[in-house]
Formats: sequence, C-alpha cells, structure tokens
Amino acid sequence: MSQTLIERLKRDYSAFTRAEKNIANYMLAHHERLPFDTAASIAEAAGVSQMTVSRFLRTIGFPDAGAFKAAIRAELDAGQLMVSDRIDRIRRVGDENQRIAENFELETRALLSAYEQRATPQWREAVEAIAAAERVGVSGFQTIRGIASDFASRLSYLRPDVYFADGADGTFAEIIGPGSGRACIVLFEMRRYTRLSLLLARAAARRNLPLVVICDTHCHWAWDFTDIVFPVQTESVLFWDTQTPFVSLCGLLLDDVIAQLGDRVSSRVDELRTLQDEFEAFEG
Repeated sequence: MSQTLIERLKRDYSAFTRAEKNIANYMLAHHERLPFDTAASIAEAAGVSQMTVSRFLRTIGFPDAGAFKAAIRAELDAGQLMVSDRIDRIRRVGDENQRIAENFELETRALLSAYEQRATPQWREAVEAIAAAERVGVSGFQTIRGIASDFASRLSYLRPDVYFADGADGTFAEIIGPGSGRACIVLFEMRRYTRLSLLLARAAARRNLPLVVICDTHCHWAWDFTDIVFPVQTESVLFWDTQTPFVSLCGLLLDDVIAQLGDRVSSRVDELRTLQDEFEAFEG
C-alpha cells in the first residue's frame, strides 16, 4: 500500500467515527493484506458491518470495494523495484550497519506475516486438504523452486503420493492427468511470476481441485483461482526479496499437517526408516 492512503487515513483519523476508526486501524495494521481483502473480511476483522465498510470506503474516496482494491493494486505495482533500481540502491554510499538493521526489521515483519497466516480461516482448510487428498502436487518455479521442492520432500516423509511437479514434460499429468486421482495442488510463487503458475492455477480451478497458493503480497491474481491464499511479506533492502517467511510458513504448515494425520505419520516414518536402513542411506 502506498503512503498516499496511509497519509490519508492518518490525516483524517481524528474525524472518523468509532466504527470508522476500527476500520482505519485494521487498514493501517494490515495494509499488506488489503489487496486480498473483501468488504466482508474487513468488516469481520474490524468488528463492524459490511455496510459500514462500504460507507467508509466512499468516505475516503472509493465508490466500492472493487475500486479500492484496484487502486491499492495499482499503487503496489507502481512501487515494484526494477533490477537496476536495486543495484543503484545497494551502491549508494551510507551507513552499512544502518542498512542491515533496516533489513533485519523488514525480515522480522516478514516472519510475523508468516505466523499471522496460521490464524486465518483458510489455514485449517489448507491443512485438511493436504492431509486428505489422494495425492499432493507441489510446484514452484525460478527463484522459489528450491523452497517448493524442499516442502514436497519433507511432506513426502509424512504421507505417500507427494509429487514435485515442474511441468517439464509439458503436461503436469502426475497431478492433474487422467487417472491421477483426487489431487491437492500447493503452488509457491513470488514476483516476477511465471506463466506456468497461472496456467497450473487455472487448470486446478477448472477441475475444482483444492489449490493452496503461498505467495508474496503482490500476487493478486492468486485469488482469481482459490480462496486458500497465504500472502507473506518479502520486502528487503538487499538485492533479493527475502524468502525467510516462506520457509517459516512451510514449517508451521507441515507441523499442523502432522497433527491432522495423527498416527499415520508414525507408520509412514517407520516404513521409510526401514527402507533407509536397507539402503544404508545414512551414516550412523
């Protein structure tokens, strides 16, 4: 969210009614989620009616929730840094300790954004879908591929029929093809987004398959295909956006999947340990 809206909320805050202040407080505290929110979700979080939210949006200059979200998305997109901007920023002369301290604060906020996802209504839905599916397909491309692959690898220790799908064969048949069974798709994505992510999300939605998207706060298109979206903050003063919240969220999600699967996890781990011993996978 740009400073424009933040400044507007702060400037007019004293003139707001109590209900309007509740909405403004939510927007200021959770500005990174606003592109994904609806009038109903804002109303629930702020403890007001949906009609009150609609009136408030008109008060601050937006005819409806759609116009509000479009404006916020446009402001966010306009603020994205190009590679050349990042290099210039790093080359700038200044206090290096201050730069690293600023990045530490950003990464702390990013970590908090991952933990906040566990309190969302979609979290339980994701856990149940991953645990109950006949098979789970995990995908991630380019710079997020490694984290997606690691998530698939660790999940495969907890339950059978987990596949890391990269679409190299041009089909994703192992997770959405004929005879592949009822699948749950877990998709990792962060900017710049790949066309394959969009196509896979669209294919999952067409087949009415559970789709979990773990992404950055700029990935607005994810909500076009599923309600189970976990946006985390990735802003950084370093050259690359931080991937720390993705790793933390994966750990939390896997932990709750273990709780959901119960005794089945113990049986699965015992079976794999027997195979590891047979093939002497580990020293000692």
